[in-house]
Amino acid sequence: MKKVKYYLIFLVFLIGLPVFSQPKKSPDLQKPSLENSFEGKIDFVWEKYQDTTNYSYIVKGRKVRLETYDNCSCKKPNWIIFDLDAGTITAFEASRKIYKNILTKKYIKEPSEDFKIIAGDNVRNTKYINGYKCYQWRVKNVKENSEVAFWVAFDNFNFFTDFLKLWNRREKHARYFLQIPNTTGYFPMLSVERTVLREVKQRLKVTKITKKPIPDSMFEIPKGFVNYDN
Repeated sequence: MKKVKYYLIFLVFLIGLPVFSQPKKSPDLQKPSLENSFEGKIDFVWEKYQDTTNYSYIVKGRKVRLETYDNCSCKKPNWIIFDLDAGTITAFEASRKIYKNILTKKYIKEPSEDFKIIAGDNVRNTKYINGYKCYQWRVKNVKENSEVAFWVAFDNFNFFTDFLKLWNRREKHARYFLQIPNTTGYFPMLSVERTVLREVKQRLKVTKITKKPIPDSMFEIPKGFVNYDN
């Protein structure tokens, strides 16, 4: 009787081994808190074949200021202000002290059958970027011979998905990210676009994140600026 008992215990142990040896899944998708939305500045760089451009997101509530820097630090950055609730985009040119209201188009999601998505709770690849634990989400489009790998972090970055929809750009980094479900609160610390043969085409990389109070004046029209259309 004892032999049968020990055999059963040994059998249960053997059955349990594959379970314990499986790679761990990422934790469940975290739910964003609207009361604790990210506020601060996100500096990032866009590296392409021909050039490299530096940008900053300045975020407060449902407003985003996107600043663009060239390689000459002596010049003031140009910037664009996005009001996510009003659905408006306003571009500013610092050197000429002008601003212009940008016409927006309604975002229409592309057919999902063109994409293959590896994201959410089935993701196992992780690494730390800028102090955040990031999970790799991948989106592939065979028709376009492209794949974008996003290393995403969660910190109530609630603005980002709606920002991409309002900006409605055609770059693959934006289009592919918007194919992923349940992304509210997540932000890509690094995204890399490759061909299906793994050749790197371009990358977006966050260089610094600063959480701090942002004054409302950052989203207002500065004194002395005039409307380009008037």
